[in-house]
Amino acid sequence: MHNVVLVFIDGIGIGPRDQRSNPLACFSGKVLRFFRDEDVELPEHGMCVPTDACLGVQGVPQSATGQTTLFTGINAAAEVGRHVQAYPSGQLRQLISSQSIFRTLMNKHFRVTFANAYTPRYFEKRPRWISATTQMCESAGVQLRTMEELGSGTALFMDFTNRILQNLGFDIPLNSPVQAAEILVNLGRDHDLCLYEFFLTDLVGHRGTLEEAVTLLREVDEFLAAVVARMSSGSLIVTSDHGNIEDMSHGLHTMNPVPTLLWGSIQKAFPSPHQPMSLVDIAPRIEDHLDGHRKRA
Repeated sequence: MHNVVLVFIDGIGIGPRDQRSNPLACFSGKVLRFFRDEDVELPEHGMCVPTDACLGVQGVPQSATGQTTLFTGINAAAEVGRHVQAYPSGQLRQLISSQSIFRTLMNKHFRVTFANAYTPRYFEKRPRWISATTQMCESAGVQLRTMEELGSGTALFMDFTNRILQNLGFDIPLNSPVQAAEILVNLGRDHDLCLYEFFLTDLVGHRGTLEEAVTLLREVDEFLAAVVARMSSGSLIVTSDHGNIEDMSHGLHTMNPVPTLLWGSIQKAFPSPHQPMSLVDIAPRIEDHLDGHRKRA
């Protein structure tokens, strides 16, 4: 199969192996095991390509421009002349609406989906500011998943365990990382591109402690390892928009490269780990991969 599952993890970069500041150095991860100036060995023949998030623009990378770049293949920071934090607005929203990988693939009649479910509050009172992924879905006509789909096992919440939802009073069963992985892999089988977004890493990087970061990343690592183990066909990409949680010494974003982790035939569309790559390169390479498989079919 040619399908691609793309897991976007907000705010995780490649930092030094330092247990005082980098929670990834505090446990032996199966997937989250990348460190500066070290070769990476991933399970199931995975590959890690360090990916520039600075984009040739002065300053520290931020979410709005990083995610716009990731999902369009356009250097959004260069387009607007700076790194823009939080939610996209103005020119960034226009870029997403016209150039996102969802729109591009939908125009070519590929099947795309966003795995994340939204709470009723979003539909009842749509917020003024929306994420890059939400803008991408709404502008491309990709249906947003609901709590009903979450309950039926055909969606994931941004907290794949559903723990946050239970704490808010929702009658939703908890997922283990393995159960969440099974849901994502099943969704991926039914689509050419399936995107899942996880952003608790960025929140904990800003506001949490080192111990909280270790606890969270252990769970994320278990989830990703289970996804890798269940991807018997198709390709998997795990990447980020900027660094943050890999350096808990200051609670701010970093200028570290981010990991782009690759499994499956899509590895052939990417450079070797020792060749330079930036966030600009990811969306076009996914598109080329899917185009190539369609032509050969």
